[in-house]
Amino acid sequence: MDVKTNAEVTNWDRTWTYCPAVIARPETVDDIVEVLTNPERFPAPVRPAGSRHSTARMNGDDGGTIIDMTGMNRILKIERDRVTVEGGAEHLHVSRELRRHGLQLHITTEIGNTTLAAMAVAASKDASFPGEYGQINSYVTGVRLVTPKGEIREITEENDPEEMRLVRSSYGLTGIVFEVTVRCKPTQAIAMHHVEHSLTEFEAKLPEYDRDGYSVMYYLFPYAERIVVELRKYNPHEEPKARRIWSYRNRFWRKYGPAMSLRAKRLTANPLHQARLLDLNDFLLRRAAVLFVRSKRTWPHAQTINYPRDPGAKKYIFSMWSFPEQGYFDILERYFKFCQNHMRRTGYRTDIPHVGYRIAQDDSSLLSYSRDGMTMSIDPASTGGKDWEEFLVAYNEFCSAEGGIPLLNQTPFLTFEQVRHAFGERLDELEAYRKKWDPDDRLLDSYFQELLAKPGKKGAKGASVAHQAPS
Repeated sequence: MDVKTNAEVTNWDRTWTYCPAVIARPETVDDIVEVLTNPERFPAPVRPAGSRHSTARMNGDDGGTIIDMTGMNRILKIERDRVTVEGGAEHLHVSRELRRHGLQLHITTEIGNTTLAAMAVAASKDASFPGEYGQINSYVTGVRLVTPKGEIREITEENDPEEMRLVRSSYGLTGIVFEVTVRCKPTQAIAMHHVEHSLTEFEAKLPEYDRDGYSVMYYLFPYAERIVVELRKYNPHEEPKARRIWSYRNRFWRKYGPAMSLRAKRLTANPLHQARLLDLNDFLLRRAAVLFVRSKRTWPHAQTINYPRDPGAKKYIFSMWSFPEQGYFDILERYFKFCQNHMRRTGYRTDIPHVGYRIAQDDSSLLSYSRDGMTMSIDPASTGGKDWEEFLVAYNEFCSAEGGIPLLNQTPFLTFEQVRHAFGERLDELEAYRKKWDPDDRLLDSYFQELLAKPGKKGAKGASVAHQAPS
């Protein structure tokens, strides 16, 4: 096991810097047991980390221990309807290997660098196909983990359905997951195309898209009040052929979108001229998506993006809140106005198109954001910076007031009150489960201590979540 002391690491987009006392990179289960049972050498809190692609600060406190799970990344078994992998295996690597066997994961999320252990115990999102979920953990059928006491446990959907539901929202607070089994299925070609709408047009067309069996993901252009809808549908009558068409879209997310936005801002320091350049850029993006990004027989695996480990300035940073589909379009209209008013008030405008997903009702995990029905999300995006972080604080306030539900791993700068308002007593249920398996708080850092606190008894360990927001 590789062990480093007093190192400094950041998350993927460099929003958060961690200064743990120890970073351990286990290669075996015994290594994980050693970390968890040796508090003198590996001080608390002990927090797992994969690709560190979460936008929230959830990988531990300064002075604690980070377990880097990327050294345990093997694919262990591929069966007809499921695949078993080590916890540090990346989504993209697993997806590519399944393709060789004529299989695919149910969820082909864009962020290919996410590790399967992280997605097994945390929230994720993808636009749902009819009859399917939109979260990776909903398809996880079993995990093996090491408890804070060093015990090895196996939890399966078949034998422990209620505990599996809790594990899917445990965020590594009840044990370090080192093995994951997730459902897969035979590969099917996907037909895909884009259409541009006004908000009113999108609302009118959504029932038709639903009847026609489309998965609905969309790009939001709040300053032009336009929406580009990405429509996907399984096409079992065709063999999958096209991969390159997805690469055009993926290069925008990974590189060209941020690069073009940064270029526009470098060409002029005048805010009005910058806005006009960004408007032109957004117009060209909308036209290009509608005219060129389409195919009747794409490979589903090609949707997943291999993000660079060190993106530099060309970052694609995001956040997310989800809302009930009923009433969503009124909220979206107010959100467009919120973005415009924020720009007029502060001079800051987000520089990359926002996105959103239509996600099916899903009670597979305790903290599922679509527990009560179909949801649609609002996911702002940016190349980052202090102004972006201040925007997110205001965005969180807007979304909470509108009755939204955040993702604890993908919505930074949350406050205790916002999380409690969204999840209520579900947090108490998670805390009771966590306390059962970790009574000594070996895995509990200040981020989750604050979020899981009882009303009126907010945690005192480390900085509060609210105090992490920019001032």
